[in-house]
Amino acid sequence: MKKIYFTLLFLFIIAFSANYSFSQRILINENFETAGFNSDSLPTGWYQVDVDGTGTAGIEWAVRDSGLAYPAGNNFIYRTRAFNSMRSLTIGWNAGNPVADDWCFTDSLRIQTGDSLIFMMTLGSNSTTAYIDTMQVHVCSEQDPLFSVQKLATIRSLDTSNDWVEYKFSLSAFAGQKIYLGFRYWMNTSIDGLLCYIDNIFVGNRSSIGINQLSTGIPSKFALNQNYPNPFNPSTKIKFDLAKNTNVKLTVFNSLGQKMMNVFDGFKTAGSYEASFDGSSLASGTYYYRLETDFFTETKKMQLVK
Repeated sequence: MKKIYFTLLFLFIIAFSANYSFSQRILINENFETAGFNSDSLPTGWYQVDVDGTGTAGIEWAVRDSGLAYPAGNNFIYRTRAFNSMRSLTIGWNAGNPVADDWCFTDSLRIQTGDSLIFMMTLGSNSTTAYIDTMQVHVCSEQDPLFSVQKLATIRSLDTSNDWVEYKFSLSAFAGQKIYLGFRYWMNTSIDGLLCYIDNIFVGNRSSIGINQLSTGIPSKFALNQNYPNPFNPSTKIKFDLAKNTNVKLTVFNSLGQKMMNVFDGFKTAGSYEASFDGSSLASGTYYYRLETDFFTETKKMQLVK
């Protein structure tokens, strides 16, 4: 009897998991693998500012391949590094002399309650050479160091043997606001400073959007339905049909074509689905939601009225 009970419980859990899943609200999901291949490449919409103005050319914040002899010499401690891929966001002590003060800003972000900033970073050397490095994280109202709203943290390297560490900061205090995140490398490079590597930056909420599978039957064709209710305030439902197993991306844009939110980005089996969209952080206006799959793409209009 006990074996039958646990078997039924297991089957129930599997069935429930298949019919309802929580997806990520993604504002940034950046591993820098496609950020361009010039010496000063950054992701689209990002911006770097060399405040000190005294650094070696080409040593400011940029996305670089791992394994490069950077910023000087061939010693292995100077080699650029990435967390689990081939590229990362990097800066070195030669970015300023005698003081490095360099900022890198993300593109604009509209924050909701529950959003966080998560990233991997390593500072200083990963050997016995002891150079101190620090990196600050700021919330800004513009892509400008003068518009820092709040410093979230100053992160200091260990004295020796630094390795990759995950850092996480809540952004809920900025819900409803448009912000930029600023990474500031600020060091007295005449004494200390070596290298800073940042990778796998995520901004959003990893469990914020409900995706409900309405039916396990296989639809005859792909379809994106009109959201309901429409107009809406602040939430609405978006139904769509998948005729085949496929990668799915459901994205919301404003009337200027600017991406406001990734509602869902992942793999789904064939079936009928319903996504919940919350526009609490958005202003009243016309928005467009787009369903992109491996076989089908469609866009529809919706109206948020507050």
